Amino acid sequence: MNSQVDALRETVARLHRELTRYDLVAWTAGNVSARVPGQDLMVIKPSGVDYDDLTAEAMVVCDLGGTVVDGDGAPSSDTAAHAYVYRAMPEVGGVVHTHSGYATAWA
Repeated sequence: MNSQVDALRETVARLHRELTRYDLVAWTAGNVSARVPGQDLMVIKPSGVDYDDLTAEAMVVCDLGGTVVDGDGAPSSDTAAHAYVYRAMPEVGGVVHTHSGYATAWA
C-alpha cells in the first residue's frame, strides 16, 4: 500500500504484544486498531489469530465501512465497532478493545 500503512501495521502488531505482556487479553479476545491519517482506512488484526503469531504483514487494512482493502485474513469480529468510532469521531486515531480480567470483574 504505502509506507504510512506499513508503519501502522508494525505499530498495531507491536501493540498487540503489549496486550498480552500486561495480561489485558485472554486467547484472542481484544484488539487494537489504528486510523490511517488522511484516509478513510484503518489497520486491525485478523480474526482468530493468536497474538504470538501476529506480524505486521498479518494485519488487515479495511475501509471505514469494514471492507478489506489489503490483507489475507478476515478482519477482527470487532471491525464494525472500531469503524463506527472512526466514522463518528474523526479526531480518534486509535482504538483498543480488551476483555481484561480487571475490566470484566469491575463491570
